[in-house]
Amino acid sequence: MKSKQNQSKQMTGMLYSLLGVLLLTPDALILRWVTIEHSEVLLWRGIFFSLGFSFIVLVRHRSNAVRALINAGWPGIITGFFFAMNTYCYTQALQQTGAATAMMIISTAPVFAALIAWLWLGERISLPVGLTITMTLLGMAIIVSDGDDGNSLFGNMMAMGCAIFMAINFNWARRYASLDITPGLIFGGLFIIALGWFNTSVVAARPDEIGAMFLSAAIAMPIGFVLLQIAPRYISATEVSLFLLLESIIAPIWVWLGLGETPSNITLLGSVIVLVALLLYCYVVRLKAQTILTTKEA
Repeated sequence: MKSKQNQSKQMTGMLYSLLGVLLLTPDALILRWVTIEHSEVLLWRGIFFSLGFSFIVLVRHRSNAVRALINAGWPGIITGFFFAMNTYCYTQALQQTGAATAMMIISTAPVFAALIAWLWLGERISLPVGLTITMTLLGMAIIVSDGDDGNSLFGNMMAMGCAIFMAINFNWARRYASLDITPGLIFGGLFIIALGWFNTSVVAARPDEIGAMFLSAAIAMPIGFVLLQIAPRYISATEVSLFLLLESIIAPIWVWLGLGETPSNITLLGSVIVLVALLLYCYVVRLKAQTILTTKEA
C-alpha cells in the first residue's frame, strides 16, 4: 500500500515537472520570432508577468493576497529584482544569439548555484559537483567560442548572466526558505516594466506579437513556474532539475520547426558535453539520495 502511494506521489511530481517545462519551452520561439526592439519586449513581458503573477497570488491567497505581498517584505522585493535581471539577460540572449546556444548556457544555472552556495553560504563542493563544474565550463567555452549561425559573444555573455542571476535567486530563496517570497515576483514584473518603459521610444508590436507574448508571459510561463515550484513536494529537487534540462533540448526544437534555425556542429559538441555533465550529476545525486533512504528504511 505504502509502495503504491509513493509511486503515485512520484508520478504526480513527474507530471507537474513535465507540464511545467513544456509550458516554458515555446517562449524561446516567440522571442526569436518577434521583430520589435528589446526594450519593447521587456515592456510587454513586464506588463504580462505582473498580471500573471498577480492572478496567481490572488488565487493562492484570495482575501489575504495583499498581506502575502507585505509578508514577502524586502526579501520578496530583492527576489523580484533578481528575476527582472534574469529576464533582461534572457531576452537579450534569445535575441542576440542562437536559441540552442542560449538555452544550453542557461541550463548551467545549477552549476553556478553550487559555486555561489560555496562562496556565499559556505557549502562544501563535493567531488561530483567539482567534476560537473569542470565539464560544464569546458562545454560552455566551446559554445561561446563558436561565432557561426548567428551566435555572438554579447548574446552568449547575456545567456551566462541569465544563468548566474537564476543561480543567485536559487540561493536567495534557499536562504529565506521559511518565508514565502514568491509574491515578490510581482515586483519583478514592475521592475521589468520600468526597464522597458524608459528605453522604449515607440510601441511597434503587431497585434499577433502582443497576443503571442500575452499567452507566454501572462499565462503559460507563470503556470509553468508554479507547477515547477509544487513538483518538489512529490519528487526530489534533483529530479525536477532533470526535467528542467528538457527545456534546453525542446526549446531549440520549437525554434528549428518554426524558424528553421539549426545549431552548428561546434555548438552541438559543446552542448553535448554540458548535457552529459548535468545528467551525470543528477544521476549521482539521485543515487546518493536513494542510498540514504534505503539505509534509513533498513
